[in-house]
Amino acid sequence: MVSIPYLDKADLGPLADAAASWKALPAKYDALQREFEQRVINHLKGHWEGDAAEAAFVTMGKARTEYENAATEAERIAKLLLDAHGEFAASQKQLHALLDEARNDHYKVYDDGRVEDVDPRQDSPTASASPGLAEERKKKLDSLVSRLTRVLELATAADEAASSALERDANGDSQSFNTSVYTTLDSVEADQAAALMNKKGRLSEAEITKLNLLLSANKNDPEFSRDFAVKTGGENTLSKYNELMSPPAGTTLSKAQLAQLKELKANLGTTIGTATTSDDHRKGGPDPEITKFQNDLLKAGQRDFNANPTESPYGLSGYQLTSSLMSEGKWDKDFLQDYGDALITAEKNGANAGQNPDAYWGYPRTLGTTNIGALDPMAGYMDALGHNPAASTEFFGSETSVNGEKVDHYDYLMKDRHWPEGAGYTGDDKNPNGYNNLGHALESAVTGHSYDSSPSADTPAHNEQQAALMEKVVHDVSKDDGLAHDGMHDSLGRMAGEYMPDIHQSLTNDQSDNKGEFYPLSGTRAVFLEQDTSRFLMTVGKDPDGYAAVNLGESAYTSNLIDYHLQHPEAFKGSTDTALREIARSSGEVQGSIAIGRRESDIGTGVEADKSYNDAMGRAGSYAAGIVGTGIGVGTSFIATPAVGAGVGGIATTVTGDLINQIVQGSERDTLGDTVYSSGADWENSKHSTTAVLQDAYQNSAEAQGKGDVADYNNILANEVEQGFQSAESNLDGYGQDKKGTGQG
Repeated sequence: MVSIPYLDKADLGPLADAAASWKALPAKYDALQREFEQRVINHLKGHWEGDAAEAAFVTMGKARTEYENAATEAERIAKLLLDAHGEFAASQKQLHALLDEARNDHYKVYDDGRVEDVDPRQDSPTASASPGLAEERKKKLDSLVSRLTRVLELATAADEAASSALERDANGDSQSFNTSVYTTLDSVEADQAAALMNKKGRLSEAEITKLNLLLSANKNDPEFSRDFAVKTGGENTLSKYNELMSPPAGTTLSKAQLAQLKELKANLGTTIGTATTSDDHRKGGPDPEITKFQNDLLKAGQRDFNANPTESPYGLSGYQLTSSLMSEGKWDKDFLQDYGDALITAEKNGANAGQNPDAYWGYPRTLGTTNIGALDPMAGYMDALGHNPAASTEFFGSETSVNGEKVDHYDYLMKDRHWPEGAGYTGDDKNPNGYNNLGHALESAVTGHSYDSSPSADTPAHNEQQAALMEKVVHDVSKDDGLAHDGMHDSLGRMAGEYMPDIHQSLTNDQSDNKGEFYPLSGTRAVFLEQDTSRFLMTVGKDPDGYAAVNLGESAYTSNLIDYHLQHPEAFKGSTDTALREIARSSGEVQGSIAIGRRESDIGTGVEADKSYNDAMGRAGSYAAGIVGTGIGVGTSFIATPAVGAGVGGIATTVTGDLINQIVQGSERDTLGDTVYSSGADWENSKHSTTAVLQDAYQNSAEAQGKGDVADYNNILANEVEQGFQSAESNLDGYGQDKKGTGQG
């Protein structure tokens, strides 16, 4: 691999000069050709006849062709060298930026790629003991290592591709000029990767390493991915992938080799996903070659693949292999619709033959000895939807016709399908059922962004289809909390976090037009019944990850909202005092509802339960940071007054960010001790924590704007939060009797 010192100090000037020289050659060859024709051919025409003349003119005609070919070869070499220079220059620039970042942030980068934290604060007992410092420094270090590795991978792939292209002799024994010279490194690397995938027999470890490097460096490049997919073919992609992940029985792989195969799975899946989207913006419509590739994948889903036919007659189906790859990257929306229809049709036909998904996808099919992949193809498909919001929203709003029967996608997956249990079905030891993956798809469908990315201020406002689906989810989970299966709560919590304006509007006592002024939103509002909202929140709060997502999402939202109303007293036609009281009361009801869920859950109380919730708060921290960036709601923005600048939320997005960090860090401390912010170890703790968040949000915003009455509002906000918690408790008694569990308040 290209080293850091080599790329750092490489002089790319000679390469640029060489590219310029080759670029100038075609014009010179053209001039020579014209001179040859004028001085030789034209001079002899009409003056030389006979057999010798005819033979000579044929030879001179070939010379003209050679001049043309020489110009073509020079032009193509120039393009190749220019592309290589661009690749190397970009990698070098990225490396320099990373080295500067490391130096400025007190990290030392060694020549072999190792990175060491040399922050002087590490030597300070006070600083090093501060909450979150070690974790923050470790995250930055890991990020630097990852990005440095990526830059070196790109430079190495480009270096090897350029060398291969320039050494290639496509003419063989011919002494003629070569007009088939590569013009881009992408085409070189695509040919190299496709050749490895098309090779007969199992790849060596060195070849797997080479394939991994090529795919890792180019997996998000549409040109490379398209050429690679077309040259490899749909069925052959699955066959070679199956072979790579299923070494012969008795093969012992090291941890490093297994890690390499897992990385290959991710790189190959992302590359194929990129290939399916490579024609999304193509003039003239879909690329016929990509359409054929997608159709080949669909057709291959119906057959079984077996890397070792002499050892076992049963291999994985094409659906299982495709879905395994599909869990990575972003795949084409239309292909995902067709694939989902085909997958549900296969399952329904299996059910009509008496097989549930366990039997249909399970024994005698087994994963290879690497145990990489998943037996339940619906798991990987759900993650593919989770990475493509437009596809997931469309899919959950549509249906499939199977033997004349209409199968509603949402009802089938959420209510009717039997999801197989076991890590072998999902390929994930931590989530041994596909409900976790179903949650990812639903999360993407209702939020408008990938499940594994945070919302941002640029996330579009919710549309009619997203809001309608969220209404359905909230109503169904409220009606039957069994639909909130283990593994789904974190997604359900994040979904709620991004519908906070809608949730608060459903809980406000004032159902007049005022609710839209208290809790402004753009796009389509999701309309929830108060009963459904309360029961949904109680259900989600029973799980630590669900609780944490709602807790932090709601805290970020109301903190920003307080700042919004203080900056914009005109936003509500009544007094700002009324608006703040309303916000605090409904915040108490939301937080009280999830606190009831925690209190009544079978997780119980005590140090062990505290740890479960505290750990979940830490995991939800990065998600909450995204919520902070959305201001007062996804797709909702406003113009701040000149006094506070033009930024959305004024001070809110920074101050609220600090507040969220304090909440997370507070919950990370021992909850048996005295903390301002708590993950809600008991009813009173949760109430006090909610109050503290709102009081601090008001104080931070009021002080920044020169407003007084902080002491008065500390009292007002505390009283309103108390009212909100009482409302949540009365909701439990009113229509949440079935939510009462074994927890001790």
